[in-house]
Amino acid sequence: MHKFAFLFIIFAVFCGNAAEPKFYQGKDYQLDYSRSIAVSIRQPDGTFAPFLSRISFDAADKDWNFFFRTGGFRAVETERRPGCDVIRFEYRFTGPQAGRVALTGVIEAYPEWLKISFDGRYRGDMKEIFRQRLIFSYPREELRLLGSAADNGPEGGSCGLRLESDPPLQLSYNRKQKNSSTRLEWPGKDGEHRLNLVLALTPYCGRPPVFSRLSKQPVQARFEFQRYCNVILDGDRREAVFRLLNRTGRPLKLDTRFEIRDHRGGLIASPALKLAAEPGKATEQAVPLPVDRYGYFELRLDLPDAAPLRQSFCILPPTERKFKKGSIFGGILYPWNRKTVEKLDLMEWIGMSMIRRAWPVLPEGTAMPALPESGVYTPEQAAAYLREQTVRQLEPVPSAAESLRMPPGTFRLTEAANEVNARRLPVDFAEEMKIEYVKLKQHDPALQVGSSGIAGVDIHWLEEFQQNGAWDYMDALFVHLHCFPRAPEVNNTMTREFWLHDRVTLLRGLMDRFGAKPVYDSENGYLTRYPDRRVEKYPLRSVSESGIAAAFMVRSYLQALAYGLSNKMWFTVDSYGGFGITEYGQPRPAYPAYAAMTRLLDGARYAGELLSPGRISNAMDRDAEFSRSWFGQATPGLEKELLAADRETVESSRNPELKPYVYIRAFRTPENRPLLACWATLYRQKVEAEAIDTPAWQDQKPGTSLLWNGFPAEREPEPLPVRFRVGVPEVEVADLMGNRRKV
Repeated sequence: MHKFAFLFIIFAVFCGNAAEPKFYQGKDYQLDYSRSIAVSIRQPDGTFAPFLSRISFDAADKDWNFFFRTGGFRAVETERRPGCDVIRFEYRFTGPQAGRVALTGVIEAYPEWLKISFDGRYRGDMKEIFRQRLIFSYPREELRLLGSAADNGPEGGSCGLRLESDPPLQLSYNRKQKNSSTRLEWPGKDGEHRLNLVLALTPYCGRPPVFSRLSKQPVQARFEFQRYCNVILDGDRREAVFRLLNRTGRPLKLDTRFEIRDHRGGLIASPALKLAAEPGKATEQAVPLPVDRYGYFELRLDLPDAAPLRQSFCILPPTERKFKKGSIFGGILYPWNRKTVEKLDLMEWIGMSMIRRAWPVLPEGTAMPALPESGVYTPEQAAAYLREQTVRQLEPVPSAAESLRMPPGTFRLTEAANEVNARRLPVDFAEEMKIEYVKLKQHDPALQVGSSGIAGVDIHWLEEFQQNGAWDYMDALFVHLHCFPRAPEVNNTMTREFWLHDRVTLLRGLMDRFGAKPVYDSENGYLTRYPDRRVEKYPLRSVSESGIAAAFMVRSYLQALAYGLSNKMWFTVDSYGGFGITEYGQPRPAYPAYAAMTRLLDGARYAGELLSPGRISNAMDRDAEFSRSWFGQATPGLEKELLAADRETVESSRNPELKPYVYIRAFRTPENRPLLACWATLYRQKVEAEAIDTPAWQDQKPGTSLLWNGFPAEREPEPLPVRFRVGVPEVEVADLMGNRRKV
């Protein structure tokens, strides 16, 4: 009887410990280890918001039958050192193999960070286990750990948790389950397997941490900039703060130089730099950046006994756009990232006019208006909900559900759904669209109701959609022209992929028969190098070199202007595993190229095309003036009849007779001045030439860069000269980054 009483007391103590609140108060975080490892982050207003709910483990077969999974957690403080509390913990597991696994560890809680060491054992055969995971769970969507490779990262926001690990982890985010998970290796043999894992979690409020907690590099360095994503505006001081950490046991004192290179790799400047820090100390100094032009730049610094530093920044032309409202220049924030005012700044600085969706983007610490019982916000609440977009002159294009939550008059245009042709039959969606259209018009008669965004230009799907009586139940067409990694001028005579840019010409026939609609491209982007994540299983052969991606982006907009599209929303502004025009908290070349494009084309109207030197296309009207042509022509010399949309992909054709073509598109500025945009189709595609040696891209072979004629680009193609008469003795020429010179 005494034996059972003793067991009951032990059990009661264990349960009581699990329920008893246990906290550690850090500088910018609170650790709650009563039931799990849970972390709350200090907000700008001084309050603490839950961020990490728990860390758990599981193992399952291919069909997700679990062998074991986390079922309990117990922790107790065992030691208080100067500046550090030591907390020991133990996991309990459920499942048929729970008795074979044991997992204990230690939390070292410092005022500015957490070190968590896990020691696991599994006695059994790991061959039967297909999935072994570590899972970080969050209290709400959009929260994610910041990877150690990034600084502002795909998550965004000024408050969060930076994760580092030994061995390194590759996390995958699951929005529905509100967690990030990674595969774990439990090495071992003969039925005995061990897990040894160390995590460093660094909470931050304001700027993310600069230096690694787990790195063994003797020296670490970083350039910091005043603005988000290393952006320098035209009126800003052209300088950065250089921060240096010396982990060695000896003083560091070295006179060196760092390089500044442009988007083509050309050397711009090589300023002097002093590396000086006492043992174990960090220093910082302001560093002037002797750059007298706009554009994308890379900083390169070789550090003693450490990996070279490579970091990008950009200098943008003036941000004012007088004719921004209603322009073609739009963008997208990735739906499952955090939406922050800093990301809206990124859109404003480069002249975007339209943003897909109408999420509330509020300064951190600002409460979102509560939805009234009626299900519709008041005008005052709607204004507060969309205030940050409004002050930046960003027009939201909401989903149908978002439109119905806002009072009439809030929006001009809505998009019904996303890529329904990829998963829905036209006959089914036609009936749904009719009902949705009527509901939206009853709610707001002035609202323009757009179709679903269509993956590519799917003519067969749209024809059947019309045959089911739905053509008159939409006021605008939305298409997605993802043509990566190919040049936007590639057409059906080269490949039959149905998201090519010039497939919008196929819509002309539908509109002649069923009625004209304005056309919006609500998704278009290029995939560029992102070593830590491979999104949507795209192969490495689809990853474009970042410089050509910038040029192709601008040419995509020039094509869209010629085709008469009403807006193109670039996919994406922030990070989505290579699709972003900013990545790892830094700009890609496409980001400043977008700013240069909108600065030059602000308010300009498409006027026609010069087909060859001295000749003008048939876009001229009777008064010998350029005229706007709805849907431009196909690539000159390749005006073969285009096939209807299909999903067949054929091998790119090789045509030795196909020569690069020089495009000269004509525009008129609001002051009625002529503006010509010129480029040459030297590449059909230019992709990453090297393999990416990370777990995300293992076993992926790089693709082949192709010249315009379809043959492999074994060397850089020669540039093409262009000559045409302009009737004046001098012109001003601007490059891809917006730098101008007289010629």
